[in-house]
Amino acid sequence: MVRARDAGSLRRRGPQREPYDYVLIVCEGEKTEPNYLKETIRHFQLSGANVIVTGDCGSAPKSVVDEAIRRFDREPQFDRVYCVFDRDGHASYADSVQRVRDHRLERRDGRKRQGAAMFGAITSVPCFEYWLLLHFEYTTAELPRFADVAARMQWHHDLRSYGKGKVGLFETLLPQLDTALARADKANDAAHTADTDNPSTRMPDLMRYLMELGKAGRR
Repeated sequence: MVRARDAGSLRRRGPQREPYDYVLIVCEGEKTEPNYLKETIRHFQLSGANVIVTGDCGSAPKSVVDEAIRRFDREPQFDRVYCVFDRDGHASYADSVQRVRDHRLERRDGRKRQGAAMFGAITSVPCFEYWLLLHFEYTTAELPRFADVAARMQWHHDLRSYGKGKVGLFETLLPQLDTALARADKANDAAHTADTDNPSTRMPDLMRYLMELGKAGRR
């Protein structure tokens, strides 16, 4: 039997991590992206102690990368760190993408080095909403800004209640997830062939990883 004091101690420590990857996801959005990813994590039955999602860092890509590095330096046990941000007119976009490519995160347990953590930029051009749009349609038309993508979803795809911070998006769009993944792959290939990045999204990289992590956690 667990004594009362021991039970209280366990509650204060919070949920214990499961024996799979420890992951940090830092988003530029305070609500939309974190809400969507937290819903994804719940759907795939991933532990909130293993996959940490935060949007408390401001909207500029530079601030996302700064926060990811700061959090890792404070807690260098993460196996993977993802930075989720858009281009959408941000002056620091290109430099932030390059910084993620160049920066090494060294995992540590105390003073013992344990090798590099994976550090990745999950970018969307022009914005995260392009990933959402791909659940409804395939398009490689240049989309200059967030407003163009949001309007297309609202008026052409019966998602008129869409707005920044909307909750329940993942479950709403889940039936089209596999279709969106295939469309994103096709769009990214087309962007590469045309030597452009507008439109494109790296969200499939993160989504497929979370899906596989969920399968690993249930074995």
